[in-house]
Amino acid sequence: MTAAATPAHVVIDGFLGAARAGELMQFALAHESEFSQSRFYTAERAARIDTSVRDSSRLLELGPLRAAFAASVDLVLAHLTRELNARLPSETKKEIEMVRYGDGGFFKRHADAPPRPDGHDSVRVLTLVYYFHALPQRFEGGALRLFSTDGFADIAPAYDRLVAFPSAASHEVRPTHCATAHFSEGRFSINCWLRRAREIADDCSDHLEPFLPLGDHFSD
Repeated sequence: MTAAATPAHVVIDGFLGAARAGELMQFALAHESEFSQSRFYTAERAARIDTSVRDSSRLLELGPLRAAFAASVDLVLAHLTRELNARLPSETKKEIEMVRYGDGGFFKRHADAPPRPDGHDSVRVLTLVYYFHALPQRFEGGALRLFSTDGFADIAPAYDRLVAFPSAASHEVRPTHCATAHFSEGRFSINCWLRRAREIADDCSDHLEPFLPLGDHFSD
């Protein structure tokens, strides 16, 4: 793939540091029983569970770690919006969840910003994914694949790495392979969506990729 074909994205390694990444892992282990199956939706249908499309689990309540992570995002927000040419207000609404992919886990090609109103008064502009896991790493695969009109780029879920890209971009999570079925050996991430107020133009070409087939999946 040529450089011109590389989808727009930003990678920041060492985003939180090993100590805070370790805190996230300990929090995940302490709340294992509260993880539930991840959902998805399409432009035509409400959110649902279908492990043939998305096989992962998620945790929505992150306690004090949510505010701490949001504050860390704010420190790099100007850099991200500049590099990705995104329009965001100074007070940015954030959706944040913790996600685990176990053995065989994946998420087929999808986008995070639906092409028509999704019931919110705001729209997703940027998607941020932060990776962490138990050490030593006990899984393989699980790359984030970002698509462009000319090809794709695979980004490894490296420890303490933040990846940011436009929420309208088509992407997928490649299959994850774990050494065992133990919860701690999965591929963990924090997913964060940055939103701005919805405008009439948001339902037009501003947030549509011409190569994204109608009926593709959107993350929930």
